[in-house]
Amino acid sequence: MKVPGPEVPADWPAREARHTRAVRALGAPAPDVLDLVQIDGRDAVVFERIDGPSMWELLCADPARGRELGGELGRIHSDILSAGVPLGVGSLVDRLALNLDQVGLFDAAERAAAHERLAVLPQGAALLHGDLHPGNVLMRGDGPVVIDWFDAAIGHPVADVVRSSLLLRPFVPLTERPHTPGASAEMLTALHAGYVRSMGAMLTSTTSDVSLWEAVVAASRLAEGAEIDEAPLLAIWRDHRRGDEPQPGLARWLAG
Repeated sequence: MKVPGPEVPADWPAREARHTRAVRALGAPAPDVLDLVQIDGRDAVVFERIDGPSMWELLCADPARGRELGGELGRIHSDILSAGVPLGVGSLVDRLALNLDQVGLFDAAERAAAHERLAVLPQGAALLHGDLHPGNVLMRGDGPVVIDWFDAAIGHPVADVVRSSLLLRPFVPLTERPHTPGASAEMLTALHAGYVRSMGAMLTSTTSDVSLWEAVVAASRLAEGAEIDEAPLLAIWRDHRRGDEPQPGLARWLAG
């Protein structure tokens, strides 16, 4: 049962339930939604129970599996991206535009520059999870189940791969991040390398600008307030705006 905190908008649980049902109907590896109920006056979602550890728990138990699990995450992501287009799931580009308007670190000129870059990116028509990382993959005996479909959207697949890369990337200096508790630089380096290798063919064959997506997605992430240290994401955006190559940029990871 997923019960939101009192700071969460009242309509969010229903949205997550709707998204999860829609992507599950496509055959995506999502849990069954059993009910939408009220707990202490707040809407809550009742999901089927998934028996099994998360992919992140497996990695923490055996850090030597980093590349293997990164590759598995990439295969799961590829299946999601090719699942089709569900009903009732909104546009990623529209969501990014809203986020860019809410980045408190941007002045008017920086916000306008971000919108200009977003405007030239392709809309795309793939199912995007929006927050795919090992903590959101439960390793059930008969196959992985992906949870937390609240941020699901329809958009360009490169945007979702870039998003996951930013969530996994071993930024320097390494700081604690809520979705990778207890991570070491070695764990993240191996995990991210395995993931990028698995997604490499798709990324290198696309005509979409990977570095431009990286800059816009990093800027949008700043609006979420989910990072303890926002400096790496801000640096990616500002390096791109100045015309510098982000360090370390996804293009460098793709090059090996």
